[in-house]
Amino acid sequence: MSLKKIISLFIMSLSIFFVACRDDFSIKNSSTKDIIKKKIAKEDIPKKISMLLITQAHCPSCKELEETMKLEKPAKLIKKYFNKKITYLGEKIPENLTPPNGTPTVYFLGYRDELLIEPMIGEKDEEGLMMFLEDALLEFKTLYNVDLTLNKEDNNETNDTKI
Repeated sequence: MSLKKIISLFIMSLSIFFVACRDDFSIKNSSTKDIIKKKIAKEDIPKKISMLLITQAHCPSCKELEETMKLEKPAKLIKKYFNKKITYLGEKIPENLTPPNGTPTVYFLGYRDELLIEPMIGEKDEEGLMMFLEDALLEFKTLYNVDLTLNKEDNNETNDTKI
């Protein structure tokens, strides 16, 4: 074989390798949101977003966040659209979640405890907390094509949340 044929064969093999790697990469990184949308039946979509609060005893930031959650606007959203569960640091959390690096940490979870948005870490003021709550509602709407703010029970109430 001539050197020219060997180089041509090598370049062709290298090209095939890169095309195969690119296709494999795009398959592995396809949007999980598209996959989830296709697999979940409407009746299996949660009625509320799970809100998992990781806390610990004697944590001033945790107490501050819990007080902020009791303010009128956040409390109203949490009561209507979220199932709040409090867990202490070190207790078991869903396997698919990255363990918290500190407290407070709040995970917003959808179907089968899938993470909707990045965890909220640390205490937040009312505006910061509202931003996370509204982001979780928007992501839920985008992911499952369900707007929780349009439930039948909410039709007679004024909705203060803009999503």
